Amino acid sequence: MATILQMKKPDILGKLTGPAKKHLGIDIGNHTIKILELSTTAKGVDLVHHAVAPTPPGGFQVSVLAAQLKEMLQQHRIKTKQAVASLAGKGIATRRLTVTNIPEEEIQEAVRRQAEELFPFSLGDAMLAFQILERDDSGAQKKYEVLVAAATREKVVEHMAVLREAGLEPVGLMAEPHAVEQLWRSASLGEDEEGAIAVLDLGAHKTSIHIFEGGRLRFSRYVPTSGDAFTMALTGMIRAGERDIELNTAQAEKLKREHGISSVKDRGKTGEGIPLSQLAVRLRPVLEKLETEISRSCDYYSFQVQGETITRLLLAGGGAQLKGIETFFTDRFDIRVEFLDPLASIIIQDSPAFSEVEAANRPDLTTVVGLALPFTERFNLLPVDLQPHRKRWSVRAPVAYATLGLLLLIPLGQYGWQNQRRISTLSQAVNAKRSFYERLKVENSQLDTKLERLPSLDLRVPQVAAALRLVSQTIPEDIALTNMDVGKGAESNRFEVKLRGLIYGRIEEALPMVTKFMEDLEKAPIFSNVQLGSAGDEKAPKPAVLNFEIGCVLK
Repeated sequence: MATILQMKKPDILGKLTGPAKKHLGIDIGNHTIKILELSTTAKGVDLVHHAVAPTPPGGFQVSVLAAQLKEMLQQHRIKTKQAVASLAGKGIATRRLTVTNIPEEEIQEAVRRQAEELFPFSLGDAMLAFQILERDDSGAQKKYEVLVAAATREKVVEHMAVLREAGLEPVGLMAEPHAVEQLWRSASLGEDEEGAIAVLDLGAHKTSIHIFEGGRLRFSRYVPTSGDAFTMALTGMIRAGERDIELNTAQAEKLKREHGISSVKDRGKTGEGIPLSQLAVRLRPVLEKLETEISRSCDYYSFQVQGETITRLLLAGGGAQLKGIETFFTDRFDIRVEFLDPLASIIIQDSPAFSEVEAANRPDLTTVVGLALPFTERFNLLPVDLQPHRKRWSVRAPVAYATLGLLLLIPLGQYGWQNQRRISTLSQAVNAKRSFYERLKVENSQLDTKLERLPSLDLRVPQVAAALRLVSQTIPEDIALTNMDVGKGAESNRFEVKLRGLIYGRIEEALPMVTKFMEDLEKAPIFSNVQLGSAGDEKAPKPAVLNFEIGCVLK
């Protein structure tokens, strides 16, 4: 029987007073669109409305998605207009970084400068939000551990357009990991636990791994294996008794949902006569790849981020409904494996809508529940000028005018004192900024000096940039590069490239994988003389099975 994680009573409830307030969360996924409306009072949280519908085919089309969203709102009679939506996929990323020896008021500039090197897209016009995880003042330098979320302006504009065309007012846009964190923090989950907890959110087109420690999100990563990979593994020709059956995508999806993960020793058959053992054989490579990605992420967190050991794995997303997945991970990992029930953390009172949500479907609501909880704006990627707190004067005009009238009655002496205080605060801020930019000038001057001392080399910047792009496009998923050196050869004027990396997966597949990688590099128009420098397992850190070095020449 499935184990459902039971969460604590949310800590937000004690802070809520006054009349009931409704909150609307919208999760536009590749497979489904989910809407959740919550009502919060000091007495509890009720699920008012819950709607799920297939995402229209054809990719992210604003008018099509808006029409579907509008139809769902009308069908379920949802009147709340202010909404918080999720951002996921390409153009969205989360990174962890360390900022040292910077005054806290200058962290924003330092984070953006450092984040430029970590995100897979330019941050020139991107939306950025961050949270300080830890402060360390014990040493000679102040140290801040920071979690940063970024979204391209295009992604933000697209989601805003969908909401507005559907008749909604966007008050928040959150990266999917931080929507999950909002749910997590509201339930005060894991605060008193030793060790870290990993959440595997298995979606149709993407899978996310979120690691929480001390009740806070510490690490988040997208992995390439998704629910659709299971479906594709079952698609194609398969043996059923004395005949072969060609399974299309719809048939494969149906078999996946009906039978889930079987054992290779299972002697049962599907209604079509397909042995369950054959389904198990087809799914095994996908499961093993997912297992490797989870292990790699947890090991990276424990060793590279210097976090705690993972003690629990929680399953969320639509893929958590796959039969047998809990048993599979329980057998593979020496930790507790449970299903995450997001509704257990927020439903306090009886609600008709709550009873309609089947227990098996609840893990798929993890993100949208986090979006529908009272919004903290901690990771709001909505442009600052469009955030609610920037509009309060216009929204509550009568109150604003009354307040202005009262201000006019304040004695001039008090007003002058307050004004002087404001000037002093602004002056301090300006001086801090001036100090920051002066320090940047010094750093820039130092860099210029270092550059002048470098030998005069024809670096062929376009070729090097092209090499970086090609390597990133060519490298297999199970290979991770640890180093890439570019420099002039000792005996020629041509540039040599050395690639060092690690291989994950099965040891018997490692060398063929390196060979294929080398062949792909050799076929590229900018590389020549691709050779294997070394390969072995003696220095490969677990879970890697092989380390290697490849040398080649830039044409």
